[in-house]
Amino acid sequence: MIEFRDVTKVYPNGTCALRDFNFSVRDGEFVFIEGVSGAGKSTLIKLLLCEERPTSGEIFVNNFDLAHMPRRQIPKLRRTMGVVFQDFRLVQNMTVYDNVAFAMRIIGAQGRAIRRRVPYILNLVALTDKARRYPYELSGGEQQRVALARALVNNPSLIIADEPTGNIDPQMSLEIVELFSAINEQGTTVLMVTHETALAAQFHKRVITIESGSIVSDVKGGDEA
Repeated sequence: MIEFRDVTKVYPNGTCALRDFNFSVRDGEFVFIEGVSGAGKSTLIKLLLCEERPTSGEIFVNNFDLAHMPRRQIPKLRRTMGVVFQDFRLVQNMTVYDNVAFAMRIIGAQGRAIRRRVPYILNLVALTDKARRYPYELSGGEQQRVALARALVNNPSLIIADEPTGNIDPQMSLEIVELFSAINEQGTTVLMVTHETALAAQFHKRVITIESGSIVSDVKGGDEA
C-alpha cells in the first residue's frame, strides 16, 4: 500500500525535511503519524500526493512508483486515494450535496451513479439532513464530515488525513477519529497525520512519531514495532 525506502528530501534552500526515512503501511491498517511542527509531517504528505519528489530513495503508493512516475500519471495516482485537510477546502457556494458530488463529476461519473452514491455517503457520515445546506451554515465538525464524505465518495483504497482535527473542538475531534476508525474497519487504509498525541493515545492504533525528519518510534498497541 505505502512504502518509503531510504527516502531523503532536501529543499532548494538546504532544509533537510526527511532523512533516510523508512516505513511501510499494509492494506487495511490505521496509522497515526505524530510530530511537532517542523518534524517533517507536511513534507511526508506532499511526497505521498506527489506534490514533491524525494531527493533520494524510493516511494511506492498503491503500486505507483512516486519517485519516477511521469507527471501525467499523477491524477491516476490521486484517484486511488481520498484526502482530508485541516482547513476543509470546501467550495463555499456549493451545497453539501454538490461538494461531494463534485468529486465524482471531475472523474467523469454519470448522473445516475452520482444520485445513488452521494446520498449513501452522506448517510454514512450522518449528514443526510444537511445535504442542501452550504458550508458556511455548518459547524466546523460538520464541515470536516463533508470533507470526509468527499474523500470517500469515489471509494478510495487509502484515506490520507492531514491534521483533520486541527480546527474543531476536542469532542468533535474524538467523533471524527471514531468515524475514520469505522471506515477503516470496512477495509479502507487510513493514514492520519496529527500533532495531538493525547487524541491518538485514545485509540489502539499504530503510532509513528517523527522528530527532525526521522522516525523515532513506531508503536502499536503499546508495543514497540
